[in-house]
Amino acid sequence: MLNKILQIRIPVTTNISWQELYAAAMLELDRANLHARIETAQAAIRQALEELTGNHPEAGEEMHAMDDALRNLRTLQRVEFRTSTPATSPGQSLAEG
Repeated sequence: MLNKILQIRIPVTTNISWQELYAAAMLELDRANLHARIETAQAAIRQALEELTGNHPEAGEEMHAMDDALRNLRTLQRVEFRTSTPATSPGQSLAEG
C-alpha cells in the first residue's frame, strides 16, 4: 500500500529512501534497534535536504515534510531515551525568549 501511495505522488528527490527509513524508525518497537533506526533516518533526511537545498525551488513541500520528520524523530528520541535538548541557550532565561 505504501508503495502505491509513493508512486502516485512522485517526490522531487529521486531518493525516497528517507521516507522509508523515517517510517521504519517511527514504527520500530524494539528499543534495542530504535536508536540506530532514528540515527539512520536522520542522516538520510539530512542528505536528502542537502540535495534539494538551492537546486529545486519547487521542492518546498517535500522540504517541509523532511523538517517535520526530523522534528518527530527528535521528539521520539527525547521521549524514548529521556534525552533533553535545552529550550534556551546557556545563560538565557525563559523570559528572555
